[in-house]
Amino acid sequence: RLDRTRRALQVTKVAREAGLRRVLAEIGAVGNRQATREGARGFREALEQLGTTYIKLGQLLSSRPDLLPDIYIEELSQLVDQVPPVSFVDIDATIRADLGDDVFASIDPEPLATASIAQTHRALLTSGREVVVKVRRPGIVDEVELDLDVLRSTARLVAGRSETAQLLQVEALVDELEVHIRQELDFVEEAYNTELIASLVEDYELIFVPQVIRPHVTERVLVLERVDGEKVTEGHGLAPQVAHDLARQFFSAYVRQVVVEGVYHADPHAGNVLLTRDGRLALIDFGLLGRLDDDTRRGLSLLLLALAQNRADDVADLIVSLSLSDLKSNEAGFLHDVRRKLPRFHWRPLSGIRAGESLADLQRLALQHAIALPTSFALVGKTLAQADSIARVLDPELDPIALIEDEAVEVMLIEAERRLEPNRLFAYLYTQLDPLTRLPRRLGHVLAEIEQGGLKIGVQPTGLSELEANLRSIANRVGAAIIVAALLLSSAIIVRVHRFEWVGVVGYALAVVLGIYMMWKIIRTPGEL
Repeated sequence: RLDRTRRALQVTKVAREAGLRRVLAEIGAVGNRQATREGARGFREALEQLGTTYIKLGQLLSSRPDLLPDIYIEELSQLVDQVPPVSFVDIDATIRADLGDDVFASIDPEPLATASIAQTHRALLTSGREVVVKVRRPGIVDEVELDLDVLRSTARLVAGRSETAQLLQVEALVDELEVHIRQELDFVEEAYNTELIASLVEDYELIFVPQVIRPHVTERVLVLERVDGEKVTEGHGLAPQVAHDLARQFFSAYVRQVVVEGVYHADPHAGNVLLTRDGRLALIDFGLLGRLDDDTRRGLSLLLLALAQNRADDVADLIVSLSLSDLKSNEAGFLHDVRRKLPRFHWRPLSGIRAGESLADLQRLALQHAIALPTSFALVGKTLAQADSIARVLDPELDPIALIEDEAVEVMLIEAERRLEPNRLFAYLYTQLDPLTRLPRRLGHVLAEIEQGGLKIGVQPTGLSELEANLRSIANRVGAAIIVAALLLSSAIIVRVHRFEWVGVVGYALAVVLGIYMMWKIIRTPGEL
C-alpha cells in the first residue's frame, strides 16, 4: 500500500508538470479547448517518463480517435519504447538460469534493441545457427503490477463519477491494457503467437515469420531465428511491380487475419516489419496479438464489406449491433452522418486516404451520438491503419477499398463453408431450437399464474438519472437557502442582545459567503433565473 501511494504521488507530480488540466481541456474531458501540438507533445513525454505501463497505455490510446483529437493520436503514435540497456551481467544471468550454460557458443553483449519490457541480443547456438535472444528486463513484473493497481483504482474512481468516462469505457480500457501487457510479459505466450501468425501467413509467398527455436523458450527468455532486414522506407529500391505485389499481399494478409481468422498481429508498425534482401517482408514481435470472438469477427467482416461497397445503412446497423446503446443514443443522427461521410473513401488510392481513417471517423461519430463501441473495434482500426501506412510506402496507388471488395466473395464462401460444417451447424440449430422446446412449458406456467391470480409484472424505469440529479440539486439549494436564512437570523439576534457579538459577525460572514456561492452556482446553471 505504501508503494502504491508513493507511485500515485509520483504519477500525480508528473501529470501536474505536464499540464494535466490543459490536456484534459484539449481532449474535451474537462472544458473545451483547441488541441495543440505542445499539449500533445507534453502528454507523450509524460507517458515516456512514467515508464513501461504508461507507454503501453499511450500506445493503446493511440487507437482511440473517439477519445483523443487527431494531433494527440499522431503524437502518441511516435511513443518511444526505448530505455537504457540492462547490464549484460544481469541479462546473462537470466539466460543461464532459464536455459542453462551449454546452449550458446557466444552472445553479443551489445544489445540489438532495447525496450521497456525486454532487450534483444545476437547469439550463436552451439549448433552454429545464428539466432536472436529476447530477454525480459529484471524487476519489470513488479513495476507493471504496481502501475496496473494504480490505474485500476483511478479508472474505478473516475467511472463512478463521470458519465463520459462510462461512455468511453475507461475501466474496459484498463482491462484491455492489462491483458495486452501481461501477454507481452510472457514469452511462452509470445512464442505461441509467433507460430500461430506464421501458420496464418504461410499461403503468402512474399510474407514470412521468423521461426521459434524450441525448446529454448521460457517465460523470461525467447530464442528466434535471426533475420537480416531493414525497415520499409520510401527509398526501398524495389521494382514497381514487386513493390505492388508486396503491398497487396501484406494488406490482404492483415484483412484476412481479422475477417476470417479473428486473430491478428495487433502491432504491425514499421519497426515490426522488415524488408529482407530477397524482397520479402518479415513480421516480428508478437507480444500483442488481437483476438475476436466469432460473433464480433463476423460482424467486423460484414462491416468491412459494407464499407467497401458504400452501403451506409448497413454500416450504421452493423456498428450499432456491435455497440452499447441506450435511450440517449441518437441512431438516426448517426446514420445521417455515416451517409454523409462514407462516400469520401471510395475510388481513391492509399496516397489519397488512409484505410484506417474510415474506421477512426466511425469511432468519433459513434461517440458523438452516445454509441459506445467495443475496444476490439478500436484495436482493429489501429491495426489496419498501421498496415495501410506500410503498404502506402510500398505502393501509394494501391486501392485498399477495392482490395477488400475483391476478396469479399472468397471471404463469404469461407464463412458459409464454416457455418455448414456439421458440428457448427448442429450446435447452431440446437441453440436456436432449444428455447422453442421450452416454450409450451413456460406458456403453461404463465397461464396457471393468471388463473390463480398470482401473476406479477415488474416494470424497471429507465432514463431517470437526469431527473434524479435535478431533484437532488433543487433539494440541496433549498436546504442551503434555509441554512443561509437561519444564519442571518441567528446572527442578528446574537448581535442584538449584545452578547457574543463575534459569533454573530462570524455567522453573518458565513451566510454572505454561502449566499454568494449559491448565486454563482445558479448563474452557471443553464436556463433562466
